[in-house]
Amino acid sequence: MIIFDFDMTLVDTSSVEHLRAARKWKDVMAQAPNLPIYDGITELLYELKDNGHTLAIVTKSPDMVPKRFIKEHGWPIADEHVIGFHQVSRVKPDPDGLNIAMRKTGATPETTIHVGDQAEDTAAAHAAGVTAVGSGWGARDVPALKASKPDHLCMTVAELRNLLLS
Repeated sequence: MIIFDFDMTLVDTSSVEHLRAARKWKDVMAQAPNLPIYDGITELLYELKDNGHTLAIVTKSPDMVPKRFIKEHGWPIADEHVIGFHQVSRVKPDPDGLNIAMRKTGATPETTIHVGDQAEDTAAAHAAGVTAVGSGWGARDVPALKASKPDHLCMTVAELRNLLLS
């Protein structure tokens, strides 16, 4: 199974960060379908799915934003595999969301990879016992991401593709 963070890993949400911080979710939802997808992400998701990988999203935000995005863009990720703020007792860096995703899909830590752009993502992956992949293309603080010691660090979606499909 491959679990992705949503914000700044799959989608550039920087333009709505001020709305997210203010918890203006209605305004975020209105802009959600138009947020830019990082080049190569949609194709990668389909390739991974076609190669038999189960895909999930674990985000610190409410799950309604990625679910809307998945619906609008036809991504191959099941709604029940999207874990957000309201489904967890503690957000990342706590591994609760990753553990819930693994339980829902029947995955084990040994067969699970988590891809995220922040040191908190790496900490959650390590705490859950899964492989941590840092996604540097959207990271606001690449030095902090590197310092968190992910198992792999990919600076481009192409590098991630090579890692996940090799």
